[in-house]
Amino acid sequence: MTNEEFQKLVLEQLGELTKGQRELQQSLTRIENDHGQQLSALFDAREVQFDVNERICDTLNRIEGKMDRLTLKVSSHDSRLKQVK
Repeated sequence: MTNEEFQKLVLEQLGELTKGQRELQQSLTRIENDHGQQLSALFDAREVQFDVNERICDTLNRIEGKMDRLTLKVSSHDSRLKQVK
């Protein structure tokens, strides 16, 4: 193999490597973009779920308060019924 043939071969291989690197960079950019969108969607879903959980906790607290008041009322009624008997 002559020096010129060797140089031509090296340049061809270098061109192929450069082309492959450009294709890889475009793929990497696409993957980063896709993952960025997916992460954003996950964070949005997390915020929505946090709001839903907060509303559920508030509702449960209201129900708990109502149950406590009803328990006191039933206890009071039981005491009155025992006095009547």
